[in-house]
Amino acid sequence: MKYRRQIIFTAKQKSEIWDRWQRGESMSSIGRLFERASSSIYPLLERTGGIRPPDRTK
Repeated sequence: MKYRRQIIFTAKQKSEIWDRWQRGESMSSIGRLFERASSSIYPLLERTGGIRPPDRTK
């Protein structure tokens, strides 16, 4: 059985994904930018219902 590799986006990549999503780009076009399927973008956006989470502070 072949397992899928976990896709981990860097903070900069996540920021780029959220910027493009807020501008109205589709998940498939964002996925093409990162050479990934739209199904790899969906979980990132789905966790917060498509609303960008606040930046983390310490």
